[in-house]
Amino acid sequence: MLSKFKKFFFFFFFLLFCNFLYANDAVEVKGNKNISKNTILNLAPVNFDISNQDLINNYQKKLFDTGFFKNVFISLKDKKLFVFVEENPLINFFNIDGFDLKELKKKLYKITKIKENSIFQEYLIKEDIKQISKYLNNLGYLQSDIKYQVKIINDNKINIFYTINLNNKFKTKRIFFIGDKFFKSSTLLDVVYSSEYGWWKFLSKSSIPSESIINYDISRLKKFYLNNGFYDVQINSSSIKLIDNQYVNIIYSINSGDKYVIDEIELVDNSKLVNVESINFLKKKYLEFSKSFYNDFEVKRLLKFSSDYLTKSNYNIIVVNNLTKTNLNKLKLSFIISSQPEIKIIDRITITGNSVTDDFVIRNFMKQSEGDIFNRNKYLQSIEKLKGNGLFKNVTSEIIPLNKEKVQINIKVEEVPTGEISGGAGAGTNGANISGGIRENNFLGKGIKLNSNLNIGTQKIFGFFEYIDPDYQSSGNSLGLKFFAENNEFDNASYQNKLIGASIYTNYEIFDQIFLNPGFTFEFDSVSANSDASSLVKKRDGDYWSSKGFYSLSKNTKNRSFQTSEGYNIGFGQGIALLSEIPFISNSIFGSYYHEYKENFIGSVRSKVETINAFGDDVKFSDRLFVSSNNLRGFSHRGIGPKIDNDFIGGNYSFYTSFSSTIPNGLPDKWNAISNIFLDTANVWGVDDNSAESSNKIRSSLGFGFSWVSPLGPISITYAEPISKLTTDDVEQFNFKIGSAF
Repeated sequence: MLSKFKKFFFFFFFLLFCNFLYANDAVEVKGNKNISKNTILNLAPVNFDISNQDLINNYQKKLFDTGFFKNVFISLKDKKLFVFVEENPLINFFNIDGFDLKELKKKLYKITKIKENSIFQEYLIKEDIKQISKYLNNLGYLQSDIKYQVKIINDNKINIFYTINLNNKFKTKRIFFIGDKFFKSSTLLDVVYSSEYGWWKFLSKSSIPSESIINYDISRLKKFYLNNGFYDVQINSSSIKLIDNQYVNIIYSINSGDKYVIDEIELVDNSKLVNVESINFLKKKYLEFSKSFYNDFEVKRLLKFSSDYLTKSNYNIIVVNNLTKTNLNKLKLSFIISSQPEIKIIDRITITGNSVTDDFVIRNFMKQSEGDIFNRNKYLQSIEKLKGNGLFKNVTSEIIPLNKEKVQINIKVEEVPTGEISGGAGAGTNGANISGGIRENNFLGKGIKLNSNLNIGTQKIFGFFEYIDPDYQSSGNSLGLKFFAENNEFDNASYQNKLIGASIYTNYEIFDQIFLNPGFTFEFDSVSANSDASSLVKKRDGDYWSSKGFYSLSKNTKNRSFQTSEGYNIGFGQGIALLSEIPFISNSIFGSYYHEYKENFIGSVRSKVETINAFGDDVKFSDRLFVSSNNLRGFSHRGIGPKIDNDFIGGNYSFYTSFSSTIPNGLPDKWNAISNIFLDTANVWGVDDNSAESSNKIRSSLGFGFSWVSPLGPISITYAEPISKLTTDDVEQFNFKIGSAF
């Protein structure tokens, strides 16, 4: 019986082999020079039957689609298929010329589809010219002349030359807003990114006219009108008008329409899943916004609040909003609750646009992967994390239903340069400093962060090198290494200390949004007392080494790590130095909360409580606790707490709490200037050696802050008025910092 099976399988495979030989003998390829016959035959469909005309037509189309061939002819004669091909030529040499700007040439070579040693297709030239023209227009080189030349050499090869005659780089002379615009032109000028040219704007790109900037301006104008009650606003047209060979005028035509009031807000539960208490809670929340002017930002915020509230209450639902006109200049806002559609599985996640960043780096930000049940809430959280990680200028995504059971997630990213070499100088109330550093946030495209910096100031010299791998050995956990050295010689201390050390640490998510951050630090500290220092300070003169293990456990729901607008972070940490000359234990509880309660108004609360206690000996000066002037504005750095003579020696206990809110400052959004008001409270107390008295009096201050990344460098100004203080405190009401980077 077994031998019969062997004979059958041998005969079956023999027939397949013969059929393969017959298929190859039955197809004859002619005209190919650079493309091998095997490549052409491999494009034939599986189980190719040369007597099937549909299969032959599909085969011909498939050959055309490769782009390898200018012409393809297929004919059948005497039970044999003849494939005649005329190959597209090979690009031997490609050159862009006509101007001397090297960096611009490099960029144009990157965006063109014509490449050396690739197959030539005529339509690619048209696409290149269109792309080059668009890119040059966005740089302000309007109406530049682009010509091309194709030279045939030999062996079916060609050379291609692009000659570009750059026009002048145009500037915006005037910006006009016409039509029924309601607002003054001066108000609208502050809304758009574009600006009229002035000699002082030599570092700014806002006065360079381009189609992309105008489209961006239109979106900003529409958003501005929608947030100010104009539900029917229309930006009818926009145009760039050349007025001479250097300047243009930009014109926006606007029809603002009428200003609308939200007259009624309703909640419709089509799912029939939500309990009465939740429905009543949301309806009560909606009453706060009823009878107010329409504001698109507030509508979206209310929709997000409703959706988050119900999904966190474990309702498997979707919330959408709908606006309808009721009476003259009145709107009805409806929030509609629907059941989630059938359970769907994520079949594929496709990622495009990442020419540098590896796919796995992007996938690490996703809370779901292929094979998981699709969850819209986790999907939105993932996209928000991608947008806030600093690697991408833009992130777009879409969900594609494949069938009743599966969906596909498409993610498109636009990368930004992640490397930076910087140098700067600054001056402020805390002294002068110069600094320089090298930073790379996406080393080798793997999301690895490298950061080194050296800062030399009048009171402090500090340098470090840090390495962070966010996905060490594909574990999903981060690994960080840091080497640091510093020299401190503060004006309000009669000693200086030199510190050198290294740290290793990791961070990983042990539960949903709950992170554990353990690590280990080894450091050497040398304290040198001044000749006029007190006997206590001189007693601490000497060299110390310590090794410390530490960890923190926190829950982090912040929507992004930089410029956070929503979410919170709360946790606690400990550090234990046992194998040290002065063993100690430190504890901390910390938290922060952010909420955008109104557009351009982001409220925040930050707080931290710390303790440090030695086992036997007294805690050394460099380990004692101080409150930074960043956390207690209105007081100098290390300017409160236990004091001996003129020395602030730090304490064993400290805390700070800061209440803050951003506020509009009347400056255009394009300036990226941030203003805020704040109330800070803090205290430092407790000295284990009883060498100085400490006070339980809470220090507090009320003030205003302003920061602006200007064309000349970062500027920061703070004014704070102490509300409660001691006479021994070092007050600093006004603080400014200005620097420059290149």
